[in-house]
Amino acid sequence: MNLSDIELSISPLLQHFHNAQKRLVTSNITIINQLNAHIQANKGKQLRPLLTLISACCCGLPLNAEPTHPIFNTAAAIEMLHTSTLIHDDVIDNSNLRRNSPTINNLWNNKTAVLIGDFYLAQVMKTINAIDNHLLTSAINDCVIEMCEGELLQQQYSGVYNTDIDIYLTIIKKKTATLLSTCCLAGAILTNDDTSLHQDAAKFGSELGIAFQMRDDIIDFLPSDITGKPQGNDIREHKCTLPLILALNDETTCNSIFPLLSKNNPDDNDVELIIKSVSNGGFLDKATNTMHQRLDNATQCLHRFPKSPYRQLLSDIISILKQPII
Repeated sequence: MNLSDIELSISPLLQHFHNAQKRLVTSNITIINQLNAHIQANKGKQLRPLLTLISACCCGLPLNAEPTHPIFNTAAAIEMLHTSTLIHDDVIDNSNLRRNSPTINNLWNNKTAVLIGDFYLAQVMKTINAIDNHLLTSAINDCVIEMCEGELLQQQYSGVYNTDIDIYLTIIKKKTATLLSTCCLAGAILTNDDTSLHQDAAKFGSELGIAFQMRDDIIDFLPSDITGKPQGNDIREHKCTLPLILALNDETTCNSIFPLLSKNNPDDNDVELIIKSVSNGGFLDKATNTMHQRLDNATQCLHRFPKSPYRQLLSDIISILKQPII
């Protein structure tokens, strides 16, 4: 089972989502359409709208739902929200590549990147407001605030190698997990009036999101030819991720890598030595175990959903994340 198989299981709904997405990003301004074309040509797995739709199916959305159902505009708006944060992240991090393609700020400039990110965010709020569901509007508003808080908190602790796991969890809950939580919550809100089900959906998405970020932290330590991502990028950006926190809580490893981490600009040799120390110390395995615990928490949340093929699809996503990275 992979994400393509899961997408195939709800393909009629995904088609409505894609149509809604196209409507929301289309403009009569030429440069906006040029930027959209580049963004769509280099889009990711679109996990967030997938979670939104499957959560809605778990709570009662039929596979033959009308294309006018608000779930499709909501899923499209959530994907636009995610995209806007990535565009802004690339500006903040001075990134030239995303998914092996040039970033907006690289091809155009920072000003253009910030503005198209703002345009996407404005479209999100306009779309959600038009749906006129106060629970949904509140959830999206809270999500945007939490994500901004998470980014700012991460900036506050950039280069500060604090080994307090609670601070790390607060950052990733706000920065990453809150959006996945909101995806699942939105699907429940628009298809079911049971507030306890809303809470279960939000909790499932949060646990999944925490695990998702932990997995991303682990991937940063693995070779680029395996992951397709630059190895050690988080180390170069002075981010204190889960494997590093676990390593720094070990006195021997801390003594060997802290001087390297403390450099303003660790070179490739420094990064390689840090990666080797963390890997050889078994801290990637410990981080993987912690990630699996969160996925197990997500599985427990699923048990409170009505049994259905769609609940199984969410379980399949958990299984995909549990697959060995290498």
